[in-house]
Amino acid sequence: MNQLNTIIRKKQLSDEVFQLSVFSPLIAESCRPGQFIILQVSENGERIPLTIADSNATQGLITLIFQTVGKTTHLLAELSEGETILNLVGPLGKPTYIEKVGTVVCVGGGIGVAPLYPIAKAMKAAGNKLIVIIGARSKNLVILEDEMKAIADELIICTDDGSSGEKALVTEPLKKLCSSAQKPDLVTAIGPPIMMKFCAE
Repeated sequence: MNQLNTIIRKKQLSDEVFQLSVFSPLIAESCRPGQFIILQVSENGERIPLTIADSNATQGLITLIFQTVGKTTHLLAELSEGETILNLVGPLGKPTYIEKVGTVVCVGGGIGVAPLYPIAKAMKAAGNKLIVIIGARSKNLVILEDEMKAIADELIICTDDGSSGEKALVTEPLKKLCSSAQKPDLVTAIGPPIMMKFCAE
């Protein structure tokens, strides 16, 4: 039987981005899209928040995706499968409101694609037509492409250098969609507020 907070699977998504599947059955059963956990790797270490990128209540697993930008995330990245995270608390935060509205566009860039995924997944499960726009600086930094492709009716990829998908910022295809005859009914964006203004005009 797995010990609580054990890392069951570990995957490196890009040079600085890691994905962990952690055994935490109570959190996996009760978490909702948009919620997060707070974890502590070492006894005297800081506590940091991480969004729950996915969950599987049947297996008792939650998925955490993070970028190594500080001491704690570097320590977390050094943990191996079978090791445990010292402290993990959640789910915390107000869940994202999910409803069937028609056509939903979900937009995110870089590491922001991780918290976007559970929201997009839930929007699709609610019966919406789902268009997903994700971006990164280059192809090797695009994360969750296969996962988004599996749930989206349409997936648009943007990279700064054009190495994958369109050579554009994610705001460019969003602007086109919001300027089309059939505007989306809802836009959910993880990133700069500028993303939201196109459909508000």
